[in-house]
Amino acid sequence: MPVFPAFVQGPWSQRVAAVAMCLGLVACASPPHNPAPPATNVSGPVTVVAFGDMPYRTADLPAYEALLRAISAEAPDVSINVGDIKGGGPCDEAVYLRHRSQMNSVEGPLVYTPGDNEWTDCHRSGWGDYDPRERLAVLREMFFANPVSLGRDPIALERQSDVSPAPSALVENARWRIGGVMFATAHVVGSNNGRRSGDAAAIAEYESRDAANREWIKELFELAASERSTAVVLAFQADPYLLFGVGGGFHATVAAITEGAIAFGGPVLVIHGDGHVFTVDTPFQDSFGNQLEKVWRVEVPGALDIRAVRIRIDPGASRIFDVVTF
Repeated sequence: MPVFPAFVQGPWSQRVAAVAMCLGLVACASPPHNPAPPATNVSGPVTVVAFGDMPYRTADLPAYEALLRAISAEAPDVSINVGDIKGGGPCDEAVYLRHRSQMNSVEGPLVYTPGDNEWTDCHRSGWGDYDPRERLAVLREMFFANPVSLGRDPIALERQSDVSPAPSALVENARWRIGGVMFATAHVVGSNNGRRSGDAAAIAEYESRDAANREWIKELFELAASERSTAVVLAFQADPYLLFGVGGGFHATVAAITEGAIAFGGPVLVIHGDGHVFTVDTPFQDSFGNQLEKVWRVEVPGALDIRAVRIRIDPGASRIFDVVTF
């Protein structure tokens, strides 16, 4: 009898195992026993591929699968999926397993951070009428049960839940190092960061996660400063400027990034999705309205625009973040 890994254990494991074996979507093997250490040494510039908000339609699957092959061919030091791995439709285990398998098909390490389409919005009619918190628990068990990335060559990750004694620490918040660059993900999602007015359970979940994210981002910049990192890269799903000021779900995130980046003083890159429009700019400002010229923002394409972003990080270049799509 095969031994299923942690992501298929639990009260729903028989359903998940049956789906996985039936569809042939996942390999029921344990994670690597000796993943790469949290600090990965590279010579020269660090290369990153970022993508997300796809595939939203069945018709997009061939283009999406071709993109995953193209990402593998790029051979970046790390790929980052900023979430929203599905559009509308059911938020069930079969969907999660399919996308997990697709991400695991990519060569090299791939780090994933959740989007609102995977759980926050799953209460919608036609999406399964799920309790979003229950879907989040499933995502955590299926994608974040072990302290390693996805991808064919996973790397070890430091997770907030592993390094913080706080009960609100998030298993999905991760950080890692490549060369002199400090990377991290934070669980910040669209739909006003899950802050649904009138839903007490949603508000409570948001407040706990928002507090954990603020602390995680603060620690990220403090650690980067203490280690004299050459740059910081922070990735999450939501566009904090898409509806900034409406609903208040992103105020603390933007404040934490702004305060941390000013204290760090070095180059910072924020990667996110949500708006589906490829963007490279410097929208962050200090409390006086002055532009933070060292804090860059990249929004990945998405939805009908099936492309990824290739980022070259070279502290020795005149433009430290070189960003192109493919």
